[in-house]
Amino acid sequence: MDLLATTHASLAIVNLVFALVALAIGFAAGAWVCGSGKSPKGDAAPKPSPADRLEKQIEVERNMMASDRLRDLAKGVASDVSDHNKSIGAIEANLAAAKSNGAASEADVVNAMASIAAANEALQGKLQMAEAQIKDQAEQIKTHESEARTDSLTALSNRRAFDDEMKRRLAEWHRNGTPLSLLIMDVDHFKKFNDTHGHQAGDEVLKSVGQALQECCRDMDMPCRYGGEEFAIVMPATEGGAGGTLAERVRKAIEAMVVSFEGKSLKVTMSLGLAQARSDEDSADLLKRADAALYESKDAGRNNAHLHNGEKCVPISPHVVAAATPEPAPAAAAPDRAPTVVLDALPNRTRFLENLRQGVRDAEDSRTPLTLLTTELEGHETLVAEFGDAVARLTLDSVAQFLDNALRDNDQLGRLGESQFVVLMPETAADEASAIAKRIGAALSQCHVPLGDRTLQLTTRSGVTELTAEDSAVTLMRRAEASLLLAEPENGVLV
Repeated sequence: MDLLATTHASLAIVNLVFALVALAIGFAAGAWVCGSGKSPKGDAAPKPSPADRLEKQIEVERNMMASDRLRDLAKGVASDVSDHNKSIGAIEANLAAAKSNGAASEADVVNAMASIAAANEALQGKLQMAEAQIKDQAEQIKTHESEARTDSLTALSNRRAFDDEMKRRLAEWHRNGTPLSLLIMDVDHFKKFNDTHGHQAGDEVLKSVGQALQECCRDMDMPCRYGGEEFAIVMPATEGGAGGTLAERVRKAIEAMVVSFEGKSLKVTMSLGLAQARSDEDSADLLKRADAALYESKDAGRNNAHLHNGEKCVPISPHVVAAATPEPAPAAAAPDRAPTVVLDALPNRTRFLENLRQGVRDAEDSRTPLTLLTTELEGHETLVAEFGDAVARLTLDSVAQFLDNALRDNDQLGRLGESQFVVLMPETAADEASAIAKRIGAALSQCHVPLGDRTLQLTTRSGVTELTAEDSAVTLMRRAEASLLLAEPENGVLV
């Protein structure tokens, strides 16, 4: 009988554990559902749209069903344990009564043991089934929670995930000074597109946009579907210049995208707004400035991007810069136009030298080549004299934008002087850098900037300087600047 008592106690403990696990998972699911309407700090969530409310209702219903199912399983396990205990108790009582009357035989004990073994086996089968069902429901809850942060159509992060990421990255910015930029964007004339081609075609376009955003973004970026045809990219550790480069990459990718649907080739464009977080603003302030830049892009004719620099919106897209170039006028009468994002965001000589020091250390540690490419726009002084500072700066910004887009992801663009640029090219030997410089120079020579009834042809001179074993960052920079002074114009390259 001691064996029976031990078996009975062990099974009761196992049963209790399974029941408690089921109840705990059910309670956690219910708590998650009840608490998901609040932000991590307990702030009230933004007022949801009708579509958001419907999605939320479906999500809550899913999790409530999973939680209810877990509670049912827990009740079933408890009932099975109770039935098992009653069955074991009856067998023990019958055997004890027979023993007290002196009528218990060896066969009665064997039969009692067989009955207990059968009861244990039946309960074990039910427990295994319940355990499998508990695991399945727990996985469903995890899946629902993941789905609740992912847009089902585009597979991008949804508005809830966006809000959480913005809070986290802004806190990181305020705490550590890690830069943060936000890019928001709309598919142009999407309502008209849906009216013309139908909502299914519109859904295919949104799916393709989502895929394009994922392909354009870096690993650290978070692309999101903000709502409807609105999208956003949270860009941690990103200043305005890099954000502008990504904005143009996205704009060009969407412009080049072709969506095949029911035998038709569909194309759309996108307008974008960029803002970099400031020390005195919260998530709503940053979003407001990015939104203002987005609407500036729409007002400028769509299919372009603007940056809100904290004071005003300035264009990022080169074709917007060209379209905004003023008519030729005396220098004193030149309009007061703000320079665009790329030129203002470039590191100056001092800051670039700090980046170069790190680049030299990395090259020495990895024993890989490192080269500086220096480029100067010819005729800058003449441009200022004839057309004024505003036109000259817009032209320089066009060159900076062109260079920024033409370079590779790991190249770093900086500014040496008023019309001089420098590029840090890691893991690049002089011959490869020279080939890149020639291609850039040839392409720039084909660029024509309209200036009223005249056209400006861009001409540059370039120099290429490779790191040697005797170089420090300072000596390498000096040699690079000297090579630029000795380089021939007409897109010449001096190595």
